Amino acid sequence: MERLEAFASRFIEGWSARLFGAKLQPVQIAKRVIRAMEAHQTISLSKTFVPNSYVVSLSPSDFAQFEQYRRSLEQDLSEAVLGAARDRNYTLLAFPTVEIERDDDLPPGDLRVSCALVDASGDEVSPDAKALGAVESGHTMVLDREKLLREKPRAPKAAITVREGDDRRVSRKHAEIRLRLGRYTLYDLQSTNGTYVNGRRVAEVVLADGDRLSIGGVELQFRATD
Repeated sequence: MERLEAFASRFIEGWSARLFGAKLQPVQIAKRVIRAMEAHQTISLSKTFVPNSYVVSLSPSDFAQFEQYRRSLEQDLSEAVLGAARDRNYTLLAFPTVEIERDDDLPPGDLRVSCALVDASGDEVSPDAKALGAVESGHTMVLDREKLLREKPRAPKAAITVREGDDRRVSRKHAEIRLRLGRYTLYDLQSTNGTYVNGRRVAEVVLADGDRLSIGGVELQFRATD
């Protein structure tokens, strides 16, 4: 359990800072999704298959607090599932997806995770020996640990340069830049004075070469160096 919690925390780091004060934290969602993956293993021949399609149901109030960042959180949760599967040498039928939905019947703080085995075409695969035996015979593409590791993209090189000096309006935890799906994304950490890219206030944005960042009164520039 300690290993599971550490793994989930490592993949969802930064979200607690952005949503400080929220009753339900993203790391809790990540732990529940990974537990669902571990609870639905199907062993067939030489492989251990796990679900790659997940739906997380939240109460109306919890859904509302994540709604602004929902797509980014779904992507980060998908990466957490992929990393956990790699770490445990599990087999996925296709790249994992996580969808967050609203459920009016759930109380605040509660959540429900449903999952399924889905192939690359989007069709659900029955978790039985016959169906998965066909998969292993080559009828469906299997994204196993070795293949995913081989195809892992190399992190692009980038740099941040300071165009203008210091400013007291910069919060201690004002913003962060994270590599996600091969691209650098800037996140505002709910700062008081806001984060701006090319003069526009943003909550999160994928950065492009030459973007001008304003954090408080500090002017920065993002450069993709590849």
